[in-house]
Amino acid sequence: MNYICPVCGFESLLEPAYNEFDEASYEICLCCQFQFGVDDDVELDNGEFMKREDTLKLYRTKWLKDGARVFDPSDYPEEFQSDGKVKPEALRRQLKNINIVL
Repeated sequence: MNYICPVCGFESLLEPAYNEFDEASYEICLCCQFQFGVDDDVELDNGEFMKREDTLKLYRTKWLKDGARVFDPSDYPEEFQSDGKVKPEALRRQLKNINIVL
C-alpha cells in the first residue's frame, strides 16, 4: 500500500508521513523531495517552530514556483513527467489527492 504525500499529492510513500502519534516517518517523497521530520521542522526568528500545516504549504508553494521538479525521475512514472518536471495534467491529479486545485 502506498500513501499520499501531503505536500505534492503523489501516491508513493511507503508509510504515512505522520503516524497515529503524530511522529514523522523521515521518508523522502520521490516526487517533491520533502523529508518528513526534517523539512517540516522550521524554526522562526523568535525561537518558536512553524506549524506543520504552514511548512507543508510553504514548501509546496516553492516547489510549484520552481516548476514542480521531480526529485527522482527514475522512480517517478515516465508518462507523467517531461524534462524532469511533473506534467500539468498529472500535477492537477496529484494535487487533487490533497484537495488543492490549481
